[in-house]
Amino acid sequence: MSERHIQRHDLIGKTIDIHSHIGVAVREAAQIHFPYCSSAEDLAYRQQANGVDYGVVFPISPAFHYDLPTFIETGELVPAARPISAVPYERENRLVLTDVYQFCPEHSHRFLPFISVDPGRLIAEQIASLEALEQEFAIYGVKIHPLLCRSHALALLDEGAALLSFFAERNWPLLFHASTDPTDPYSQAADILTVAERHPELRFCLAHCIGCHRASLERAARLPNVFVDTAALKIQVDLFRTIKSEEMLDLDYSDHTRVFQALVERYPTTMLWGSDAPFHSYITRRLQGEGIYREFRLKGTYEQEKAALDALTPEQRRQISDNAVRFLFGD
Repeated sequence: MSERHIQRHDLIGKTIDIHSHIGVAVREAAQIHFPYCSSAEDLAYRQQANGVDYGVVFPISPAFHYDLPTFIETGELVPAARPISAVPYERENRLVLTDVYQFCPEHSHRFLPFISVDPGRLIAEQIASLEALEQEFAIYGVKIHPLLCRSHALALLDEGAALLSFFAERNWPLLFHASTDPTDPYSQAADILTVAERHPELRFCLAHCIGCHRASLERAARLPNVFVDTAALKIQVDLFRTIKSEEMLDLDYSDHTRVFQALVERYPTTMLWGSDAPFHSYITRRLQGEGIYREFRLKGTYEQEKAALDALTPEQRRQISDNAVRFLFGD
């Protein structure tokens, strides 16, 4: 395995964006949706302008393993006759790692690249692909987006179990797209928390404040190996104002910075800060469950994401930084 260029002690007290993307969103580009791409260089300058020291980066989607016209037109994942990527995320993972370490070495000191996997398909083949990649590049963790993969998170307790063993051997943390939206059967927070409960040897992060869903946040906070990030907080809070329910925390949703303050006060050792760059804006039509689509017309900026972190007290910002270090490297 390649030696990591960033160590635990490098991150102490630093500002760490725990959730951002590099690569091409093929469907969004073809459909003229937004955002549709991001590079290490783009992200580095955005972070520098906002006083962010380090960032976790990972791919966007597993598109290159599938039939691209079908994926672009419908969002469905249909096997390609001649796949560009031998397994889900093979090309996308290599692109992120090559961008960070070879295309932009002048910026690589600030990035902690994660790889992505499909939790339910071609498990042995994906592991073989990762074994090859780790000989070339330092890898810091794993991002799993069950909805984009069209694979249930609970597959990790069944056909995908070997992936968890592989990650545990390398002390790689796992960051999940997580939802309590009933139209997304793949990324349910309850399922991801079940995986976390059964695997205390691994560290998990659930993204997007878990929709400020009270029961999910309380369950996450009770687990010492679970964290929750704020990715795309500004547009998430814009959305929360339109869908607020009794299952959500009773917070002031008029200002995303106040939401983060309230979450940190309630769950000080659980919360992480992440921008979701470039997906702090989201203007697209996304496939959810079978035949179910959702329209998103949400606009935010990296500056607005960072404003939520800046609104915390200095002590709270140090706690968020400490949480990120524990998620990345363990206690």
